[in-house]
Amino acid sequence: MNDIDFGSLSDYSKQIRDIKKAAKRLRNLRPKVNSSWQEPADWVVKDSNMHGKPAVTLTITLMPTGCEWAKSGGCTMCGEFEGSTKGETVPGDFHVAQFASAISKYAVKYKPAWLRIYQEGNYMNEKEIENSAQSIILRLSSMLKGIERITIESMAKYITQARAAHLKSIIDSDVEIEVGMGFEAQNDIVRNVCVNKGESLRVFRNAVKSLKRSGIRSVAYVLLKPPFLSESEAIKEAIATIKIANEIGFDAISLEPVSIHAFTLVHALNIVGCYEVPWLWSIIEVAKHVRDVSDFRIGGVGFYPRPIGLAENKDCNRKKDCDEETWNAIREYGRYRDLNIFNALECDCKNKWEKVCAESIETPLKQRIDQQLNQLNFSKYSDIINGDRLKRQPVAGHTTAVAGGTQYKE
Repeated sequence: MNDIDFGSLSDYSKQIRDIKKAAKRLRNLRPKVNSSWQEPADWVVKDSNMHGKPAVTLTITLMPTGCEWAKSGGCTMCGEFEGSTKGETVPGDFHVAQFASAISKYAVKYKPAWLRIYQEGNYMNEKEIENSAQSIILRLSSMLKGIERITIESMAKYITQARAAHLKSIIDSDVEIEVGMGFEAQNDIVRNVCVNKGESLRVFRNAVKSLKRSGIRSVAYVLLKPPFLSESEAIKEAIATIKIANEIGFDAISLEPVSIHAFTLVHALNIVGCYEVPWLWSIIEVAKHVRDVSDFRIGGVGFYPRPIGLAENKDCNRKKDCDEETWNAIREYGRYRDLNIFNALECDCKNKWEKVCAESIETPLKQRIDQQLNQLNFSKYSDIINGDRLKRQPVAGHTTAVAGGTQYKE
């Protein structure tokens, strides 16, 4: 599919300033969050696919100091900063204690082969997690019985040859390590205006090269439906981005349907009717167009803090059943990576989705952004937050429980 022409990035300086200002204003409405060293901030157990076979995955989220990029506004859809200390440094020994506590409870119980260690920011940024804690946690992780793969996350700009080589050197040689990056979109305007990522394609190429030289796998997170895009534009951009990520040399690609998180620009736009989450049919459509990607994943579910809204099918006569059946199929795909799983899905809302995708938007993107930002009502948003009327949307077929930290099992 051809790239959509949104003009030149240099023409969007005003929009970038306005987006950053609005995003920062929304984030400042949220006080910092603290947690106990005796529990991780969050944990998730799920069935995944590793090397073509089902595998149990344990995700441990350490108390986030908070993504440094988010302090200045950050990515328009990302709600991770909501659950952080908002820049107040979390001591390294606190992170190590949280990790050890989580491992003693959940790794022993679920016996994962794949361990994901998140602190909702940049693992390779020493301002977010101390260097000593980075090393200790990764070393301990690689020594755990049965662990075959460890995943951490970082913005591409923090990934250097020296840092990658150091992390690889402390991992047991029999254990894979991979680093996930928010690649988001291949189009510069979508990535750095609509998403406000602040990173160029060159930075991602360099990061992937640095990881490859050190024998570390790279994962590209690709957004489905950033703000300001139509459904059809979002699908085309996601497909194009996955293909570019594959060409750059990412070892795995994860499609991330945008979800709605409190204190984000996406949430504020949603409240005034300027944004809707992507359809579940759109997720399946993208998956069908990227069959040549050897390690293609579908994410967009296991977040800390929990999202308010997730991708869904709309205007459906059997809404609850339709969403649950589709999410179940997506989870089955995640376990077996078989596109045939989606063949059994059928619902009257698919025709409505097709009509939505066929709609054309004549308004130029730059004008769209200005119009939608002008509709934001910060006073109304503040009233909603202060009135505590936010309710997290449970994922169809999932259960949640709270004990110490937030515990969540798919």
